Amino acid sequence: MTWARIARKDFEDASRAMTLWILTALMILLVAGISSIPHLIHTPGQGPAPGFDEAISFLFSVVVTMASIIALVVGYQSIVGERESGSIRFLLGLPNTRLDVVVGKVLGRAAVVAVPTVIGFAVGGVVIAILYDGFDIATYAGLLAFSLLVGLVYVSLAVGVSASVDTRAKAVAGVLGVYIISDWLWWVVPMAIYWLLERELPGGTDLPVWYLFVERLGIWEPLAAISGTIVEIPGSETVSPADRLAGDVPFFLEPWFAWAFVAAWILVPLAIGYYRFNRTILS
Repeated sequence: MTWARIARKDFEDASRAMTLWILTALMILLVAGISSIPHLIHTPGQGPAPGFDEAISFLFSVVVTMASIIALVVGYQSIVGERESGSIRFLLGLPNTRLDVVVGKVLGRAAVVAVPTVIGFAVGGVVIAILYDGFDIATYAGLLAFSLLVGLVYVSLAVGVSASVDTRAKAVAGVLGVYIISDWLWWVVPMAIYWLLERELPGGTDLPVWYLFVERLGIWEPLAAISGTIVEIPGSETVSPADRLAGDVPFFLEPWFAWAFVAAWILVPLAIGYYRFNRTILS
């Protein structure tokens, strides 16, 4: 259970370094502040007052995006920072294996992201309940659960990169590279493949199965499929695979199978990071 001690120490170090408290203040301001905007910009007497649905719709994309960015910032130097400072030799001098270090670091950093997120949602929930009518605890809890899932995915990605490289500069470059490709540019990949095969751009319907499969290999496509099952965002409408495909929907494009893609985004970066970290000769 040495990984548990590493995780606990990582969490305690974040608390002593004020990182935990800074992130907690940030999440409180984020959840309470962003969700308050519809109330603040509403002019009494001009249209109906915004309700809980408007607050959640306003909050959703911002809080999920911030959860991913915070997780990357918290995780990118988790192991490479120990290597650069030399403390990794002390850490491995104790009865800790390199696998213990990777597992302990990802759990410790995930807790550093999760605790401020839960506190931010708790305080933000009080603010939303005061400002808006129709508070739906199931929807709010679903949004919290989805934010925690996003945080775990990106912490795993960042720790995996951190374990794979030997300098913080490389860790920053690796994390930014993966973030830009998977978050901003992945939608171009299936489109480019389609153009190479068909010499035309794809439409919105009658798409081949492989097209949606390649889309789902990115981070956000499976996360979006999962979000539709655990949190209902008022006013948001998603186009199902059945409406986009030319034939029947295979099992791997069903919403439940999106969990397998997300699990791969959690485990594969950590496995690659551990493999490279385990083969490294530490100076």
